Amino acid sequence: MKKKLIITIITITAATLVFTSCMPGGRRPFGAPGTKPDADMTVPAEKSFNIKTITVMRQDISDRLTLSGDVEASTSVDVYPNTSGQLSLLTVETGSWVRKDQMLAKIDPSRPGMNYAESPVEAPISGTITQINADPGATVSPQMPLFTIGDISRLVITAHVPERFIYMVESGQTAWITTTAYPGEKYRAVISSTSPVVNPVSRTLKIELSLSEKAPVKAGMFVGIDLITTTSEDSLTIPEKAMLSRDNQTYVYRINGDRSEKVNVTCGIKNDGLIEVTTGLKDGDILAIEGATLLSDGSKVNVLDNEGNR
Repeated sequence: MKKKLIITIITITAATLVFTSCMPGGRRPFGAPGTKPDADMTVPAEKSFNIKTITVMRQDISDRLTLSGDVEASTSVDVYPNTSGQLSLLTVETGSWVRKDQMLAKIDPSRPGMNYAESPVEAPISGTITQINADPGATVSPQMPLFTIGDISRLVITAHVPERFIYMVESGQTAWITTTAYPGEKYRAVISSTSPVVNPVSRTLKIELSLSEKAPVKAGMFVGIDLITTTSEDSLTIPEKAMLSRDNQTYVYRINGDRSEKVNVTCGIKNDGLIEVTTGLKDGDILAIEGATLLSDGSKVNVLDNEGNR
């Protein structure tokens, strides 16, 4: 019995020595009582986010109302025939310049079995024929305008402002005019007059703009209008893509060294991809743009490029 006990103790001791010898350097398993972690076991490195940045700058920024309009002669008159009948003679064409009292056409009021003298149609003012509404042989009446005569030496632009935007419009405001005929070109105009009443059918207010410089536009052209309603001078501006919103908060990530800082901001005018910032930032602040959606307050960052303010 004593011999068996000795053999059992020797076996257990040998097994323990074999297990311990399997550990590096004969050490105990990590986590066992009295043990320490290996010196080469380190905490994982903090993740760094690659970003691109912009610099907050001061510049003028304007709020705009976008409209469409038509180029028209400053003075325009519709010409009606004095009688019903057949248009027997047309003496002018579109673009013709005419003088006051010049004959433009003749109307034959004759009917089968009843012959009458032809009735002339005369120009009530001097100007250019901008529109002809009938061809020879057509039947016309005093209720239908036959011609439009305009003074195209001075052109104006007419536009209609929706009722909800009327409060933004007043005489003297500047606008920039664009055309499909001259892409990339802009021409300055000024509101010269506004209608005293709102059209009860379209619920719009008619405005008239005068071109303040020689622009290559022609009567009848369709134009785009960027009406400048408010201008904020020397304002802090940032690209719209730097702005983030969540939980009714508008914020940006300001970069301080290699760390991001969440900053709540208040916005003002928005225009052409830029936003005016009225509170929260200062001139020269560096903000994250590309990669900003991945950040949180205090994130580690790696700045790849600074795009200035564009």
